Amino acid sequence: MHASFWNERWQAGQIGFHEGAPNRFLRRFAERLEPAQSVFVPLCGKAVDLDALAAAGKRVVGSELVPLAAQQYFAERGLAPRVRSTGFGEVHESPSGANGAGSVAIVVGDVFRFELEGPPFDAIYDRAALVALEPSTRVRYAEKLTSLLADGGRILLVAFDHDAAGGPPHSVPQGEIERLFGDAFAIEPLASEDLADEAARWRERGATRVREEAYLLVRRR
Repeated sequence: MHASFWNERWQAGQIGFHEGAPNRFLRRFAERLEPAQSVFVPLCGKAVDLDALAAAGKRVVGSELVPLAAQQYFAERGLAPRVRSTGFGEVHESPSGANGAGSVAIVVGDVFRFELEGPPFDAIYDRAALVALEPSTRVRYAEKLTSLLADGGRILLVAFDHDAAGGPPHSVPQGEIERLFGDAFAIEPLASEDLADEAARWRERGATRVREEAYLLVRRR
């Protein structure tokens, strides 16, 4: 989807993908990212997951296309972020000590243009990024994540496997994850849950099968 699509969704408050609480798979499997000290969160929105990771002492850096999402993240927490410009986006950083032992920064810009400002990240947490991207960009996206991650680094990936028409969120079944990441990562399925409680919303798109799944990807050295 183009930037205008996501900007319009945020302006209209059509952000059903925003959970408002830490994702259940993050709560269950966050320890599988240890001993990571730095975590990259692509297409982060204003996710509460950022807070959960920072509360565990991580340096958290999110990438977000929509400026309003970053603005709302800090405003809803009563924080005035430090803002600085880079060649790949505007960085909004939480004030010192605002997130306990950790820190949160959100880079407003295109995730494909994001660049490291220091060492590669120890871990990546992707809950709603891969499934939001157009299928034609997936290989490029997988290559971008790989370039940002240290050898031996880990990705906690949450995806959907469904038969609904179109997207987002798009269906990204295990076979597709293996195609995208299998050459560079060892892939471990962690959980797969039937979203029967959300069936009505999905049936409007013609779905007869919807599962949310979590994977741990470990980059080969």
